Amino acid sequence: MSHHRALASHGLHDIRRFFDQPPLQYLGLELAVCWILDCLLRADSYPTALMNLLAEHHPRLRLSETVLQQAIAFLDQQGAIVSYSQRCPSRGRPRRMLHLEDGYRPEALELMPSWHRWLEEVDGAVGSPATP
Repeated sequence: MSHHRALASHGLHDIRRFFDQPPLQYLGLELAVCWILDCLLRADSYPTALMNLLAEHHPRLRLSETVLQQAIAFLDQQGAIVSYSQRCPSRGRPRRMLHLEDGYRPEALELMPSWHRWLEEVDGAVGSPATP
């Protein structure tokens, strides 16, 4: 009964606000893999940049550190990516850069139409990290 009272204290404007300002949506493993592949098809990157790019280009979407690491581990186990260290002048230690193996590019490209369609449905975004 208290649940009904809680709902009754909210108005329809609260529901409208939900649609006007939807909550953040966190990517699951499958979608995180697609995001990483989308980024790596364009250029090598590092994990923190992948998270920041997602927030920048798709403001309603987020990626947790845990899921990001799981997705990277999955792609590594598949042999789809390799990592290497890159010195960064502004940092004391090198960055762990991720690179998509050339042999996996065709498979990654096959996923992109479905991934971009999902992005369009979810946040109205068009394209990819290169096209905000």
